[in-house]
Amino acid sequence: MLHWTNDISRNRRRIFVGAGKQMTCPAIFSFPSLRALFLAGSLFSLFLFQGCSEKTASRIPVVSLPPSSGFRIVQPLPPAPAGNQDSSSKKSEYIGLLFSIARPDPGHVIAVGAQSIIWRIDEASGKWEKVRSPVKSEFYRVLFPDPRHGWIAGDSGTLLFSQDAGMSWSVVSTPVHDRFLEDIDFPDPLHGFIVGERGTFLKTRDGGHSWSRMSLPTTQNLYAVHFLNRREGWVAGWHQTLFSTRDGGRTWSPVALAVPRVTRQKPSFNAIWGNKKDLLVAGDHGLVYFSSDKGESFQRISLPVETDLYGVCQTGSGTIILVGEKGALWSLDEKGKKIRSVLPSFPEADFLGVSCGALHFRAAGSPDIVLLPG
Repeated sequence: MLHWTNDISRNRRRIFVGAGKQMTCPAIFSFPSLRALFLAGSLFSLFLFQGCSEKTASRIPVVSLPPSSGFRIVQPLPPAPAGNQDSSSKKSEYIGLLFSIARPDPGHVIAVGAQSIIWRIDEASGKWEKVRSPVKSEFYRVLFPDPRHGWIAGDSGTLLFSQDAGMSWSVVSTPVHDRFLEDIDFPDPLHGFIVGERGTFLKTRDGGHSWSRMSLPTTQNLYAVHFLNRREGWVAGWHQTLFSTRDGGRTWSPVALAVPRVTRQKPSFNAIWGNKKDLLVAGDHGLVYFSSDKGESFQRISLPVETDLYGVCQTGSGTIILVGEKGALWSLDEKGKKIRSVLPSFPEADFLGVSCGALHFRAAGSPDIVLLPG
């Protein structure tokens, strides 16, 4: 079954995808975050034309950009089933939700998402291959600290590891099995950190061979983690949750930001980026906060729109990239002063993940979109 939950403990971009071919619509839609509403809505649009109880058929729209945009789109759609195939024997239809993207080496990107999807895409040709997943899960984050070693975090404490630039993956045990893992960061080869559902915070000191659970002074869902080194780091999440640590996560201090009242519900912080002195936090309603003193103080950066933002990174040239719903794709200079829209109006897409390289960036999202440099 494909359905959405009202469970307050899963207040993120929560969807549940099973092996069934039918969808049951809840009588009342009630979502504890705008991200969940947006993503559930993007799924609902795929099935609305058939009615809530009808068997689904893949209806992922093909999207394109004008040639002058400087970018191109790859949509790794699985081949359509043969026309004479009995629909009752088909597997669950591909829904095309890509949550994260990484570039392990020049020439290839890895995109992950719902339904245990791991795509490996050749940038030059645009060709893709589906990489076998050792587990069935929703994958929310893919990270390559170096060209060969990669990590994927997902539902139910799922953690995968690759030693061959994403061509194959194996399961790594974690101390949580009933909570989603949302983000992962490795400031150095030995020390890594993971955040997730209900204040979950995991740490490794041996390069990811073993993970220990550490306490955080919150039970809110955490969506982002960033560490400058093995001691200094930040986590962010639901209802303006933002904490900093100076001792590798043993103790934490809350960080309060002056957030305007946009709706009755407090916005979430969904992404963090930082370097040796600068820090940027982005979230719902186009909220962006920039610090030039390692998080001691923040100033708000005003965007001309209030779309939710889900990813941030910095290119080697210093440009900061922000991505989000309704085609939101913004660039900032390294001081967070000059803001410009990177793409023309592109409401057909929702960008949920971004990865930066030396000069360019790549993004992934819905409907089944991988954005590559032109």
